[in-house]
Amino acid sequence: MIPAPDPALYWTLGALFAALIVGSIARFIALRNATQERRQQRLASLRTWWMLAIFMSTGLLLGRLGICLLLGAASCIAWFELTRMFGARAEDRLAIQVGYGLIVINYLLILFEATSLYVAFLPLAASIAFAVSLLIQDVPKGYIRSTGALLWGMLFLGYGVSHAAYLLTLSEIAAGPLGVAGWFLFLVILTECDDIFQAIVGRLFGSHNRHRISPVISPNKTWEGFFGGMLVIVILAPIIAPWLTTLGTQPGPFALTASLQPFVAPILAALLISCAGFFGDINMSAIKRDSGVKDSSKLLPGMGGVIDRVDSLTMTAPVFVYFLIWWLP
Repeated sequence: MIPAPDPALYWTLGALFAALIVGSIARFIALRNATQERRQQRLASLRTWWMLAIFMSTGLLLGRLGICLLLGAASCIAWFELTRMFGARAEDRLAIQVGYGLIVINYLLILFEATSLYVAFLPLAASIAFAVSLLIQDVPKGYIRSTGALLWGMLFLGYGVSHAAYLLTLSEIAAGPLGVAGWFLFLVILTECDDIFQAIVGRLFGSHNRHRISPVISPNKTWEGFFGGMLVIVILAPIIAPWLTTLGTQPGPFALTASLQPFVAPILAALLISCAGFFGDINMSAIKRDSGVKDSSKLLPGMGGVIDRVDSLTMTAPVFVYFLIWWLP
């Protein structure tokens, strides 16, 4: 039986949807004088944001089961997109099908709190299963490319993303204003805000010809955008942490004064999420560049595919989880 959500979660989700309504109104106003093409693209993106917000809210209201279903579906779709992008061979089909099964088992381990098995299962099982699935084809040409691509994809899109669900199993975070749901929201809000404000600040202040971070892999990423997004979530994290988590109530491994304690952990988490999110983003951009595609698919209008939406989370989720394991008693 699914336990009833904490009443505070309804208020929090209501506040998030209120913010989304305000953002939607602002976008409609900003697009009044835009070209038809730009208006269609931006409104398609807005509709997708609403769809994602509804899916995420439903998942949170269903607890760990809902989050495992939501992220499990995202990992499976991202796995499909990846195997389409890198041009899988006919000999890779068995390994790809095995990959779907591994993703499902991985999320079942989280759902049933087999946490000690979860930590080691996917990296080891994927390494062995992919090798065996390809070796029995008896085709050595392309073997290292296929095993490398498949294992890389599974580690990030399966194992990395699933850490956001694994977060809900940590006993250290059971307390808090919203229970474990608050910690999940904290991670997702900071990850998405960092992505959004990196893009906004980069467009507003970035000199793309001089301050690009990675001109070949991701030409739109600038130092201005990187530090702008980081600054936004460094300011945001201590503000929302008391509403969603207990970060700031524990001194962690340091001897902190009472005045610093509410700020250090949220700010450290924000710094780690910002850096991890940036590398998660350009990590997937490198794959798309190598594959010669702009978006991983057209599944999410105005945003591309699922990989384009979870790219930052592939690294922010595991980094945040292990930060909490280190920080919390």
